[in-house]
Amino acid sequence: MVIVNYQSWGDVAALVASLARSPRVESGSAEVLVVDNASGQPIPTPLRVPTPGVRLILRPTNGGFSSGVNAGWQASSHPWLLILNPDIVPGPDFLDRVADRIDAFEHRPEGPPGVVGFALRNPDGTRQPSVGAFPSLSRTVWEQLIPRSRRKYQPEWRLKAGRVDWVTGACFLVSASLLEVVGGMDDDFFLYYEEVALCHDAARRGWSVEYDPSVSVVHLRPLQNRAISPKMRVITRHSKLLYFRKHLPRRQFVILAWAIQAEAKARGAWCRMRGRSGLKTWRAVGWMARKLRSGADFHGRAVLELAESVDGLADDDRDEAEGRTRPSDRSSRLAPTRKRSRRARGTRPTSP
Repeated sequence: MVIVNYQSWGDVAALVASLARSPRVESGSAEVLVVDNASGQPIPTPLRVPTPGVRLILRPTNGGFSSGVNAGWQASSHPWLLILNPDIVPGPDFLDRVADRIDAFEHRPEGPPGVVGFALRNPDGTRQPSVGAFPSLSRTVWEQLIPRSRRKYQPEWRLKAGRVDWVTGACFLVSASLLEVVGGMDDDFFLYYEEVALCHDAARRGWSVEYDPSVSVVHLRPLQNRAISPKMRVITRHSKLLYFRKHLPRRQFVILAWAIQAEAKARGAWCRMRGRSGLKTWRAVGWMARKLRSGADFHGRAVLELAESVDGLADDDRDEAEGRTRPSDRSSRLAPTRKRSRRARGTRPTSP
Protein backbone atom coordinates (compact mmCIF):
# COMPACT_ATOMS: atom_id res chain seq x y z
CA MET A 1 0.00 0.00 0.00
CA VAL A 2 1.21 3.51 -0.79
CA ILE A 3 -0.02 6.59 1.07
CA VAL A 4 1.27 9.91 -0.28
CA ASN A 5 1.32 12.61 2.37
CA TYR A 6 1.68 16.37 2.30
CA GLN A 7 0.89 18.12 5.58
CA SER A 8 -1.79 15.59 6.52
CA TRP A 9 0.02 13.74 9.29
CA GLY A 10 -3.08 13.48 11.47
CA ASP A 11 -5.01 11.65 8.77
CA VAL A 12 -1.99 9.52 7.90
CA ALA A 13 -1.42 8.46 11.50
CA ALA A 14 -5.05 7.36 11.85
CA LEU A 15 -5.01 5.46 8.55
CA VAL A 16 -1.70 3.73 9.27
CA ALA A 17 -2.89 2.72 12.75
CA SER A 18 -5.97 1.12 11.20
CA LEU A 19 -4.02 -0.71 8.49
CA ALA A 20 -1.21 -1.84 10.81
CA ARG A 21 -3.74 -3.81 12.89
CA SER A 22 -4.47 -6.05 9.93
CA PRO A 23 -3.04 -9.58 10.26
CA ARG A 24 -1.76 -9.23 6.68
CA VAL A 25 0.46 -6.31 7.67
CA GLU A 26 1.51 -7.90 10.94
CA SER A 27 2.52 -11.12 9.13
CA GLY A 28 4.48 -9.25 6.44
CA SER A 29 2.32 -10.36 3.51
CA ALA A 30 1.31 -6.73 3.00
CA GLU A 31 3.28 -3.55 3.62
CA VAL A 32 2.32 0.07 4.27
CA LEU A 33 4.57 2.64 2.58
CA VAL A 34 4.04 6.25 3.68
CA VAL A 35 5.68 8.66 1.25
CA ASP A 36 6.00 12.18 2.62
CA ASN A 37 6.42 14.93 0.04
CA ALA A 38 8.53 17.28 2.17
CA SER A 39 5.70 18.32 4.48
CA GLY A 40 8.01 20.31 6.75
CA GLN A 41 5.93 19.38 9.78
CA PRO A 42 6.82 17.23 12.81
CA ILE A 43 6.18 13.55 12.22
CA PRO A 44 3.69 12.14 14.75
CA THR A 45 5.36 10.04 17.42
CA PRO A 46 3.52 6.79 16.50
CA LEU A 47 4.94 6.99 12.98
CA ARG A 48 8.48 7.60 14.25
CA VAL A 49 8.38 4.35 16.22
CA PRO A 50 9.36 1.32 14.07
CA THR A 51 6.26 -0.76 13.35
CA PRO A 52 6.25 -4.16 11.59
CA GLY A 53 4.99 -3.81 8.05
CA VAL A 54 5.17 0.01 7.99
CA ARG A 55 7.87 2.06 6.24
CA LEU A 56 8.29 5.82 6.05
CA ILE A 57 9.86 7.39 2.96
CA LEU A 58 10.84 11.05 3.39
CA ARG A 59 11.33 12.89 0.11
CA PRO A 60 13.46 16.07 0.04
CA THR A 61 11.05 17.97 -2.22
CA ASN A 62 7.35 17.98 -3.05
CA GLY A 63 7.11 16.71 -6.61
CA GLY A 64 3.38 16.04 -6.48
CA PHE A 65 1.13 13.02 -6.12
CA SER A 66 2.50 11.03 -9.06
CA SER A 67 6.10 11.39 -7.96
CA GLY A 68 5.09 10.23 -4.49
CA VAL A 69 3.33 7.16 -5.89
CA ASN A 70 6.36 6.40 -8.05
CA ALA A 71 8.64 6.61 -5.02
CA GLY A 72 6.45 4.07 -3.25
CA TRP A 73 6.34 1.81 -6.30
CA GLN A 74 10.13 1.87 -6.65
CA ALA A 75 10.51 0.92 -2.98
CA SER A 76 7.96 -1.90 -3.18
CA SER A 77 8.46 -5.52 -4.20
CA HIS A 78 4.77 -6.42 -4.49
CA PRO A 79 2.96 -7.16 -7.77
CA TRP A 80 0.05 -4.89 -6.81
CA LEU A 81 0.02 -1.42 -5.30
CA LEU A 82 -2.99 -0.16 -3.36
CA ILE A 83 -2.94 3.64 -3.49
CA LEU A 84 -4.78 5.43 -0.68
CA ASN A 85 -5.37 9.10 0.09
CA PRO A 86 -4.56 10.06 3.69
CA ASP A 87 -8.23 10.93 4.34
CA ILE A 88 -9.46 7.39 3.60
CA VAL A 89 -11.18 5.46 6.40
CA PRO A 90 -11.13 1.69 5.72
CA GLY A 91 -13.25 -0.95 7.41
CA PRO A 92 -11.71 -3.63 9.70
CA ASP A 93 -11.71 -6.30 6.95
CA PHE A 94 -10.63 -3.96 4.15
CA LEU A 95 -7.29 -5.60 3.33
CA ASP A 96 -8.79 -9.08 3.42
CA ARG A 97 -11.42 -8.01 0.90
CA VAL A 98 -8.79 -6.41 -1.35
CA ALA A 99 -6.64 -9.56 -1.18
CA ASP A 100 -9.66 -11.71 -2.12
CA ARG A 101 -10.30 -9.48 -5.13
CA ILE A 102 -6.66 -9.73 -6.20
CA ASP A 103 -6.84 -13.51 -6.01
CA ALA A 104 -9.99 -13.49 -8.15
CA PHE A 105 -8.40 -11.13 -10.69
CA GLU A 106 -5.29 -13.29 -11.05
CA HIS A 107 -7.34 -16.42 -11.74
CA ARG A 108 -9.49 -14.93 -14.47
CA PRO A 109 -9.12 -16.57 -17.90
CA GLU A 110 -8.75 -13.15 -19.54
CA GLY A 111 -6.07 -12.10 -17.09
CA PRO A 112 -6.04 -9.40 -14.39
CA PRO A 113 -6.90 -5.73 -14.99
CA GLY A 114 -4.32 -2.99 -14.92
CA VAL A 115 -6.22 -0.57 -12.69
CA VAL A 116 -9.15 -1.16 -10.30
CA GLY A 117 -11.09 1.55 -8.52
CA PHE A 118 -13.10 0.75 -5.41
CA ALA A 119 -16.31 2.35 -4.19
CA LEU A 120 -16.12 5.55 -2.16
CA ARG A 121 -18.58 6.66 0.49
CA ASN A 122 -19.17 10.00 2.16
CA PRO A 123 -18.97 10.11 5.97
CA ASP A 124 -22.78 9.89 6.09
CA GLY A 125 -22.72 6.65 4.12
CA THR A 126 -23.95 8.04 0.81
CA ARG A 127 -22.15 7.12 -2.41
CA GLN A 128 -19.35 9.38 -3.59
CA PRO A 129 -18.53 9.80 -7.31
CA SER A 130 -15.33 8.01 -8.24
CA VAL A 131 -15.57 7.06 -11.94
CA GLY A 132 -15.37 9.25 -15.02
CA ALA A 133 -15.35 9.31 -18.81
CA PHE A 134 -12.24 10.42 -20.65
CA PRO A 135 -12.18 14.21 -21.14
CA SER A 136 -13.03 15.81 -24.48
CA LEU A 137 -13.66 19.39 -25.55
CA SER A 138 -17.43 18.88 -25.84
CA ARG A 139 -17.59 17.18 -22.44
CA THR A 140 -15.56 19.98 -20.87
CA VAL A 141 -17.99 22.57 -22.24
CA TRP A 142 -20.94 20.58 -20.93
CA GLU A 143 -19.38 20.30 -17.47
CA GLN A 144 -19.42 24.09 -17.12
CA LEU A 145 -23.22 23.95 -17.22
CA ILE A 146 -23.65 21.56 -14.28
CA PRO A 147 -22.80 21.87 -10.56
CA ARG A 148 -19.11 21.48 -9.71
CA SER A 149 -19.84 18.47 -7.50
CA ARG A 150 -20.98 16.57 -10.61
CA ARG A 151 -18.26 17.66 -13.01
CA LYS A 152 -15.58 15.20 -14.10
CA TYR A 153 -17.40 12.19 -12.61
CA GLN A 154 -20.14 9.95 -13.97
CA PRO A 155 -23.53 10.26 -12.19
CA GLU A 156 -24.29 7.60 -9.60
CA TRP A 157 -27.02 5.91 -11.63
CA ARG A 158 -24.43 5.04 -14.28
CA LEU A 159 -21.97 3.41 -11.88
CA LYS A 160 -21.79 -0.33 -12.56
CA ALA A 161 -19.15 -2.94 -11.89
CA GLY A 162 -16.87 -3.65 -14.82
CA ARG A 163 -14.85 -1.73 -17.38
CA VAL A 164 -14.75 2.05 -17.16
CA ASP A 165 -12.67 4.85 -18.68
CA TRP A 166 -10.94 5.94 -15.48
CA VAL A 167 -11.18 5.76 -11.67
CA THR A 168 -10.25 8.33 -9.06
CA GLY A 169 -6.84 8.26 -7.40
CA ALA A 170 -8.25 8.40 -3.86
CA CYS A 171 -8.40 4.60 -3.54
CA PHE A 172 -7.30 2.36 -6.38
CA LEU A 173 -5.36 -0.80 -7.10
CA VAL A 174 -2.72 -0.79 -9.83
CA SER A 175 -0.63 -3.58 -11.28
CA ALA A 176 3.13 -3.11 -10.83
CA SER A 177 3.55 -4.72 -14.26
CA LEU A 178 1.47 -1.93 -15.79
CA LEU A 179 3.58 0.70 -14.05
CA GLU A 180 6.69 -0.94 -15.48
CA VAL A 181 5.22 -0.79 -18.99
CA VAL A 182 4.23 2.90 -18.79
CA GLY A 183 7.22 4.00 -16.71
CA GLY A 184 5.23 4.90 -13.61
CA MET A 185 2.62 7.59 -13.15
CA ASP A 186 3.24 10.74 -15.19
CA ASP A 187 4.85 13.19 -12.77
CA ASP A 188 4.46 16.09 -15.19
CA PHE A 189 1.05 16.34 -13.50
CA PHE A 190 1.59 17.91 -10.10
CA LEU A 191 -1.88 17.07 -8.79
CA TYR A 192 -5.16 15.91 -10.40
CA TYR A 193 -5.71 14.23 -13.78
CA GLU A 194 -2.68 11.99 -13.23
CA GLU A 195 -5.00 9.04 -12.58
CA VAL A 196 -6.94 9.88 -15.75
CA ALA A 197 -3.67 9.89 -17.70
CA LEU A 198 -2.63 6.56 -16.16
CA CYS A 199 -5.94 4.93 -17.09
CA HIS A 200 -5.67 6.37 -20.61
CA ASP A 201 -2.16 4.91 -20.97
CA ALA A 202 -3.40 1.56 -19.63
CA ALA A 203 -6.31 1.36 -22.07
CA ARG A 204 -4.12 2.38 -24.98
CA ARG A 205 -1.82 -0.55 -24.21
CA GLY A 206 -4.64 -3.08 -23.91
CA TRP A 207 -4.98 -3.20 -20.11
CA SER A 208 -8.47 -3.03 -18.65
CA VAL A 209 -9.53 -0.37 -16.16
CA GLU A 210 -12.36 -1.53 -13.91
CA TYR A 211 -14.69 -0.34 -11.17
CA ASP A 212 -15.29 -2.81 -8.35
CA PRO A 213 -17.93 -1.67 -5.82
CA SER A 214 -17.66 -4.90 -3.80
CA VAL A 215 -14.95 -3.12 -1.77
CA SER A 216 -15.68 0.30 -0.31
CA VAL A 217 -14.07 2.91 1.94
CA VAL A 218 -15.04 6.28 3.36
CA HIS A 219 -13.39 9.31 1.72
CA LEU A 220 -13.57 12.27 4.06
CA ARG A 221 -12.73 15.35 1.97
CA PRO A 222 -13.03 14.99 -1.82
CA LEU A 223 -12.09 18.09 -3.83
CA GLN A 224 -15.55 18.46 -5.35
CA ASN A 225 -16.99 18.99 -1.86
CA ARG A 226 -14.50 21.72 -0.91
CA ALA A 227 -14.05 25.37 -1.84
CA ILE A 228 -11.30 25.93 -4.43
CA SER A 229 -8.36 27.96 -3.15
CA PRO A 230 -6.34 30.22 -5.50
CA LYS A 231 -3.55 27.64 -5.35
CA MET A 232 -5.82 24.77 -6.38
CA ARG A 233 -7.40 26.88 -9.12
CA VAL A 234 -4.01 27.23 -10.81
CA ILE A 235 -3.07 23.56 -10.30
CA THR A 236 -6.37 22.08 -11.54
CA ARG A 237 -6.41 24.21 -14.68
CA HIS A 238 -2.82 23.28 -15.41
CA SER A 239 -3.63 19.59 -15.03
CA LYS A 240 -6.59 19.78 -17.40
CA LEU A 241 -4.56 21.72 -19.99
CA LEU A 242 -1.66 19.27 -19.71
CA TYR A 243 -3.97 16.29 -20.14
CA PHE A 244 -5.46 17.82 -23.28
CA ARG A 245 -2.00 18.62 -24.67
CA LYS A 246 -0.70 15.09 -24.06
CA HIS A 247 -3.72 12.92 -24.84
CA LEU A 248 -6.11 14.75 -27.19
CA PRO A 249 -5.84 16.17 -30.71
CA ARG A 250 -3.86 19.41 -30.92
CA ARG A 251 -6.91 21.34 -32.08
CA GLN A 252 -8.89 20.51 -28.94
CA PHE A 253 -5.99 21.51 -26.72
CA VAL A 254 -5.50 24.85 -28.49
CA ILE A 255 -9.20 25.70 -28.25
CA LEU A 256 -9.22 24.86 -24.53
CA ALA A 257 -6.08 26.95 -23.95
CA TRP A 258 -7.63 29.95 -25.72
CA ALA A 259 -10.85 29.48 -23.74
CA ILE A 260 -8.97 29.43 -20.42
CA GLN A 261 -6.99 32.51 -21.43
CA ALA A 262 -10.26 34.29 -22.23
CA GLU A 263 -11.76 33.15 -18.94
CA ALA A 264 -8.72 34.41 -17.03
CA LYS A 265 -8.87 37.78 -18.76
CA ALA A 266 -12.59 38.20 -18.10
CA ARG A 267 -12.42 37.10 -14.48
CA GLY A 268 -9.35 39.26 -13.86
CA ALA A 269 -11.18 42.30 -15.29
CA TRP A 270 -14.15 41.51 -13.05
CA CYS A 271 -11.89 41.36 -9.99
CA ARG A 272 -10.33 44.70 -10.88
CA MET A 273 -13.68 46.36 -11.59
CA ARG A 274 -15.30 45.09 -8.40
CA GLY A 275 -12.24 45.66 -6.25
CA ARG A 276 -12.09 42.00 -5.35
CA SER A 277 -9.09 39.80 -4.63
CA GLY A 278 -8.11 37.19 -7.17
CA LEU A 279 -6.48 39.33 -9.86
CA LYS A 280 -3.09 37.70 -9.37
CA THR A 281 -4.61 34.23 -9.58
CA TRP A 282 -6.25 34.88 -12.95
CA ARG A 283 -3.11 36.52 -14.31
CA ALA A 284 -1.19 33.37 -13.41
CA VAL A 285 -3.82 31.12 -15.02
CA GLY A 286 -3.78 33.16 -18.24
CA TRP A 287 0.02 33.21 -18.36
CA MET A 288 0.15 29.46 -17.80
CA ALA A 289 -2.37 28.72 -20.57
CA ARG A 290 -0.43 30.90 -22.98
CA LYS A 291 2.88 29.23 -22.13
CA LEU A 292 1.49 25.73 -22.56
CA ARG A 293 -0.15 26.67 -25.85
CA SER A 294 3.19 28.01 -27.10
CA GLY A 295 4.79 24.62 -26.40
CA ALA A 296 6.66 25.38 -23.16
CA ASP A 297 7.41 22.40 -20.91
CA PHE A 298 5.81 23.82 -17.79
CA HIS A 299 5.04 21.11 -15.25
CA GLY A 300 5.86 19.44 -11.95
CA ARG A 301 7.37 21.68 -9.26
CA ALA A 302 7.21 24.71 -11.55
CA VAL A 303 3.43 24.48 -11.31
CA LEU A 304 3.59 24.29 -7.52
CA GLU A 305 5.80 27.37 -7.34
CA LEU A 306 3.46 29.33 -9.58
CA ALA A 307 0.43 28.20 -7.58
CA GLU A 308 2.05 29.09 -4.26
CA SER A 309 2.92 32.55 -5.57
CA VAL A 310 -0.81 33.35 -5.78
CA ASP A 311 -1.92 31.45 -2.67
CA GLY A 312 -2.59 34.54 -0.60
CA LEU A 313 -5.67 36.50 -1.48
CA ALA A 314 -4.62 39.47 0.64
CA ASP A 315 -1.54 39.98 -1.55
CA ASP A 316 -3.39 40.50 -4.84
CA ASP A 317 -4.37 44.14 -4.48
CA ARG A 318 -1.08 45.09 -2.78
CA ASP A 319 1.01 43.58 -5.57
CA GLU A 320 -1.07 45.37 -8.17
CA ALA A 321 -0.76 48.71 -6.38
CA GLU A 322 3.01 48.39 -5.94
CA GLY A 323 3.56 47.20 -9.51
CA ARG A 324 5.57 44.15 -8.55
CA THR A 325 6.78 41.71 -11.18
CA ARG A 326 4.61 38.63 -11.10
CA PRO A 327 6.40 35.40 -10.11
CA SER A 328 4.79 33.76 -13.11
CA ASP A 329 6.92 35.91 -15.41
CA ARG A 330 10.17 34.34 -14.26
CA SER A 331 11.52 32.14 -17.03
CA SER A 332 13.30 29.97 -14.45
CA ARG A 333 9.93 28.41 -13.64
CA LEU A 334 9.90 26.56 -16.93
CA ALA A 335 10.90 23.02 -16.07
CA PRO A 336 13.01 20.98 -18.50
CA THR A 337 11.48 18.06 -20.36
CA ARG A 338 11.91 14.78 -18.50
CA LYS A 339 11.42 11.15 -19.36
CA ARG A 340 9.92 8.85 -16.77
CA SER A 341 12.29 6.14 -15.68
CA ARG A 342 11.42 2.47 -15.76
CA ARG A 343 12.36 -0.05 -13.14
CA ALA A 344 13.74 -3.48 -13.81
CA ARG A 345 11.24 -6.29 -13.42
CA GLY A 346 11.57 -8.61 -10.47
CA THR A 347 9.84 -11.47 -8.68
CA ARG A 348 7.22 -10.26 -6.22
CA PRO A 349 4.96 -11.88 -3.59
CA THR A 350 1.22 -11.79 -4.18
CA SER A 351 -0.44 -9.41 -1.74
CA PRO A 352 -1.57 -5.77 -1.71
